[in-house]
Amino acid sequence: MLAIDIHKKLTQILQNSRAIDYNGITLYLLGTTELQEVLALELSVRADNIDNGIKKKNHFYDYAKIINPEYPAFKYTLSMKHKKKEIFDPAKVQKALPAEYEIWKNKSRVELEKEIKDEENAITDSQAKILREKLEKEIEQSKYFIDKVRENYHDYDVVISTFEEYTYYPALYYVMEQKGKNKASDTHLRKDVPNLLWYEDNRPYSELRSNDRMSRIIQTFDRFCGSIYVKKK
Repeated sequence: MLAIDIHKKLTQILQNSRAIDYNGITLYLLGTTELQEVLALELSVRADNIDNGIKKKNHFYDYAKIINPEYPAFKYTLSMKHKKKEIFDPAKVQKALPAEYEIWKNKSRVELEKEIKDEENAITDSQAKILREKLEKEIEQSKYFIDKVRENYHDYDVVISTFEEYTYYPALYYVMEQKGKNKASDTHLRKDVPNLLWYEDNRPYSELRSNDRMSRIIQTFDRFCGSIYVKKK
């Protein structure tokens, strides 16, 4: 199945689902029917990849983030949360080093070009040339050092961490009912693909606390005129 066909089919499935935009991400609230259609599409992608010898941990990664395929959420909250990556295990660090270097290299080049093209910085062509040459020299030196570390890995203590970057990303906190008990979970959301939350809250309003009642209304009703919430039956 071609990628363009998968995107088209996914768009068709999601067209009637409630979409929530938040700080650069889109979260879709899926009913049971939509979820089953998404899972069927994911299964076909996985089967196609396996048939073609493609090995992936998440075969649907390029198309969507399926958050909770096993149990529906009945409550959720969106927020910005610090996201960091930390790898301490020596074997995992050694394996990840080449990819981490490539990520840093490509990100550095992209960020420099944005800085150069930003009219507020008023960077001249000659200044841009100097900045590019300086970065390429740093990239070359970094590669030399990374290669040296990899060749003599047991002579170094190496850790991969994004802690100092202290970057905030959109995150989702949600609550599911599993075997009669409530279980809370959270996850960071992706900006490059739709985020899909299986959401069902069938508890009677009379059984909900005031905050939970309003939480469901905010999440499923459309807001008009500041204080009026409406949902078509």
